Amino acid sequence: MTRPREGGFESISPVLARMLSGLKLEERFASAQATELWNEQVTPEMKRRTRAVGVRDGELLVEVRGSVWMGHLAVLRQQIMDDINARLPIEARLRAIRLTPMRSREEGALEPDAR
Repeated sequence: MTRPREGGFESISPVLARMLSGLKLEERFASAQATELWNEQVTPEMKRRTRAVGVRDGELLVEVRGSVWMGHLAVLRQQIMDDINARLPIEARLRAIRLTPMRSREEGALEPDAR
């Protein structure tokens, strides 16, 4: 830690460095990138029936509409994750994809032809 200068003031550079590291912006950008890559890696039909919500602790959370699609994606999950990880920086790679049922109110928010 940098000592304050005489008079009690500290250089702004170390203060900003501490503040920015505390925001964990790199993790948040990686999270956004992983959710975007989900839509690029899955088929248009899968895209209509899923929504990548975000990343927490290296795990991509994907909401899925319908148990049939949940089962189908469970089989394909590892290959999709490998494809996404191939496009992410090493420090942002996923360790898992978690599939969860989509809440019924949110199902209507997807494209109408996906029903």
